[in-house]
Order: sequence, then structure tokens, then C-alpha cells
Amino acid sequence: MNGMFTPLEISAEQFAAAYDTPDIGPHIEKDYKGLSYLSWPFAYRYLKEHFPTFFVAFEEKTLGEVAFGGPGAYYLRPYLTDGSRRTVALVFPIMDRTHKSIKELDGRAISDNCQRAAVKAIATFTGLGLRLYAGEDIPKEEPSSNSKKPARNGAVFKEIVEDVKAASSAAFDGKQALIDFCNANPLGYEDAKGCQMAVKDTLENVGLNTGANVKTPGDFGNVITTLVAAWTKDKGVKITKAEMSKQLDAIRAKCNESPVAAVEAVKAFYEAKK
Repeated sequence: MNGMFTPLEISAEQFAAAYDTPDIGPHIEKDYKGLSYLSWPFAYRYLKEHFPTFFVAFEEKTLGEVAFGGPGAYYLRPYLTDGSRRTVALVFPIMDRTHKSIKELDGRAISDNCQRAAVKAIATFTGLGLRLYAGEDIPKEEPSSNSKKPARNGAVFKEIVEDVKAASSAAFDGKQALIDFCNANPLGYEDAKGCQMAVKDTLENVGLNTGANVKTPGDFGNVITTLVAAWTKDKGVKITKAEMSKQLDAIRAKCNESPVAAVEAVKAFYEAKK
């Protein structure tokens, strides 16, 4: 199922930084047995903040069917990708809330386990929260006379960073950017509504669900490049992986520049490949 693919690169420094993240304590939850696990909204947020072009995807048994195996041995195969490059797929057993294998699948079981599998994929490949699987303690800040001042400086710095992010998000209207993109319809769907349906499916695939969740140009670029990659595959366009990766990087750069520049870049790609 993995076959040949261009590997998604995560540097040793990025992995170590995620593994040693000291402020995940408040985001650790416990199940009925007292076992610790990382909150999936936090894991997704971290992924989008530190690896904005990455998202979790699943191997498919058939189109849209992500569950493999049979009764008592169902499993998912999550992986990280940026739309052109990817990691290998993990094997994640589909379990109930008591950690027992499910013998009969339903939509809720698949949905819940997809979220858990996504967190494990994020942990495995980025390092975030991976120490929980290793049984290690999460580092905690211990106040002392020597650490008070640095802690305060760190808190002030964090506030500044959050303010900058908030200002950046406020200046970017992701929902309107997607509406304008669909109205322009640069990939030549039958009409703007057809483009809207394709964007809607893409939003769900990258875990953003609605246009209102597209907060930054990075989010917008992730949606658009994923849409372009899916269109290329659906249309059977012949293109090497290296060239596809180059084209997506160029489109992503234009998305960071402006929604108008993104439309022009995607339109140019369409005209060259249609």
C-alpha cells in the first residue's frame, strides 16, 4: 500500500523540539483506566502551527473506505502528508473505549478511531507527545527563586507571539479567500458550485471542516495545494513527483502572498495541464 513515494521530511531539530515540548501537560487527558493520552484538538493545533502544510490522511481499502481487516481485527493506516510527499502508514487497531478490538464497525467507531489514529500519527512522525507512548513523565516547570524571572520573560514572550498571531489571523479572511477562489474557479470545474463542493471535501480531508477554520495564509495554502493535488490525480495528469512537488511549493508561496496571486498560480497550472 505504501509503494514508492517521496518521503516527507521532518528535521531532527523539529522532532526534538516537539518531543520535548514542556507545555503539553494541560492538554493531557486520562481514560477510565487512568491511561494518559494527548488531546486531539491540541495535537492538530500544534501540527498547524509548526508544520502548517502537513495534514493526516489514511490509506483507503477502496475509495472512501479507510477500515481494513475484519471482525476483531479492524485497523486504520494513518500517515502524514503535505499533498505530494508523505510518510509511511502506521497500523492503528480500531478499538472501543475499553481498548478492546471492535467486532462490528459503525460510523461512530470509525470516526472516533480516526481521531485517535491521527494523534498517534502526529506523535510518531513529529515527536509531539511521543513520550506518553514511551511512558515518560511530561516535563513540568518547577518555580524557584532562580526561575521566576525567566518564567516571567517567557510568559511575556508567549503573549507577544500570541498577539502577533491574533493580529495576523484577523488580517486574513480565509473563508472569503476560499469564496473568491471558488468564484474564480481556476481549475475549470463545471461551475463555481462544483468548485465549492471540491473545496468542501478538501477542507474535511485536511481536518479544517469549514472555511471559517481557515485562519492563516498557511491554512489557505494547505487547502489549495491539497485541492490541486487531488484534481491532478482525478484527471490522470501525467507529472513526475518531483515536478508536482515543485509546482505545489510554487502555488503555496503564492497563497502566502495573496488569494489573488493564488488564483493566478492555480489557473496557470490548470492551463498548462488541462
